[in-house]
Amino acid sequence: MKMKRIIAATLLLLVCGDLQSEPHFASIFGDNAVLQSGPSTKVWGFGADPSGDYTLQFGDRSAKATVLGNGLWKATLSNLPRSDDPKELTLLKSGKAAVSLRDIVVGEVWLAAGQSNMQMQVKSMKKDMPPAQDWVDSASLPQVRFRRVNDPVLSDSKREATDLATSAPWIKMSPESVPEFSAAAAVFARQIAEELQCPVGIIDVSWGGKPIEPFIPRKAFTPPFLSRIKELADENKLDDLKQLRGGVIIRNPEGYPGAIFNARIAPLTQYGLAGFIWYQAESNAGKGEDPRRYRHKMAALAEGWRARWSDDSLPLLFVQLPSFPQATGWIRAREEQRLSLEIPHSSMAVTIDIRGEGIHPPDKLELGKRLARCALKNTYNIKDVVASGPCYTGHEVNGSELIVRFSEIHGGLRSGNRSLFSAVEFSETKDVKWFEVAATDGKWHEASAHIAGETVIVASDQEPSPVSVRYACGTAPQGSNLYNGAGLPASPFCSDLELLEWDDHGKEK
Repeated sequence: MKMKRIIAATLLLLVCGDLQSEPHFASIFGDNAVLQSGPSTKVWGFGADPSGDYTLQFGDRSAKATVLGNGLWKATLSNLPRSDDPKELTLLKSGKAAVSLRDIVVGEVWLAAGQSNMQMQVKSMKKDMPPAQDWVDSASLPQVRFRRVNDPVLSDSKREATDLATSAPWIKMSPESVPEFSAAAAVFARQIAEELQCPVGIIDVSWGGKPIEPFIPRKAFTPPFLSRIKELADENKLDDLKQLRGGVIIRNPEGYPGAIFNARIAPLTQYGLAGFIWYQAESNAGKGEDPRRYRHKMAALAEGWRARWSDDSLPLLFVQLPSFPQATGWIRAREEQRLSLEIPHSSMAVTIDIRGEGIHPPDKLELGKRLARCALKNTYNIKDVVASGPCYTGHEVNGSELIVRFSEIHGGLRSGNRSLFSAVEFSETKDVKWFEVAATDGKWHEASAHIAGETVIVASDQEPSPVSVRYACGTAPQGSNLYNGAGLPASPFCSDLELLEWDDHGKEK
């Protein structure tokens, strides 16, 4: 028995030694990768000999690699400028190449996350949106590159993975490859690349049908309300969790707090990013689900991710839910998302006028361009870009009328209409639809509304003493027609959150 233990220990040492003698890059790196430009770009991997002398070489730049006792090696490249000139990224051991990656460029890297509307592929968009074929045919942009992450959750979903399960090359955008890309992320990336004339990389960790909780780092569940969610989930008190105000329905192992973060995102948190794009909320606002407090979950997501990337200013660009006739909870979810704009360095793409059948509107062309506007304006400071439609800032009572004020009215408030897969057509009328008012009794009444300079005047024959106002607060408010001069729609809003429906049972409780 003693001899067997000695043999087993010897074999283990041999295996470990063999692994250490074969250094490799972390799995997120691969041929065709895009590195984030900037003052310090981290590169790391595993399997190095702790006693070895390692250097990272990238073109004419080099950096000394630090090796830990477990074989983890790290190096930092300084002041990398954007460049589409492909280079090899090589780890040298004692001056000789140990492992290399080919065709590496430097640009802007974004993490794409969320559920099925982010995961929805270009080929699905093209199937239901014939005009997208021209966009696909012209998608010869090798400087735009994608890395899809498909790792399953860990058997112990509370544990963070140290590396992705599989290595894979990054895929260059072409008419042949782009059908497999996330449609929203692909359009976004192409717009950024064409405007900035630089490489753009997308790391896509989206997962269809999942709530926000599994994307949030477990350490970010610190506020009492979120701490209670994690506690109930960890104790598998799922019925209690479902009944919690602002709770969540966990349907599978992927739905537990932090589960997707631990498997797909934790191994990436040293990889340089320009920011995050996020399209989610459907699985926190569907049948039987409670969208209340979603804005607090968004704040935890942003703060948790930024903490792990050690950068409090990383932008979060997110999508407000579109029209969907079957989903009462989406009314409240949209308002929770609008209120999430209080998160620093965040931007929201409004989609209430992007039409299409079903829960997956096919027009990701317009959506991706609106997300790109947010980045170009607020991240890259392109001055002539308008990133937002009109945003409610408050209102005043003037007798039987309410005077509603807006920001982001670039080019003036306008009434307009956007048909399926088409541009906005402005109207000469000053009348706008889908405004409602309520008195102190909380009962909503349809109201007439017209544009007056930089405000909208709202009144209802049914309510002579209005105090509250809301706009486009329906499941599918077709005909909502308030825009700014840039052709971007006003966000749905409600001036009094307590009077806004949150599910099939009615108002706030």
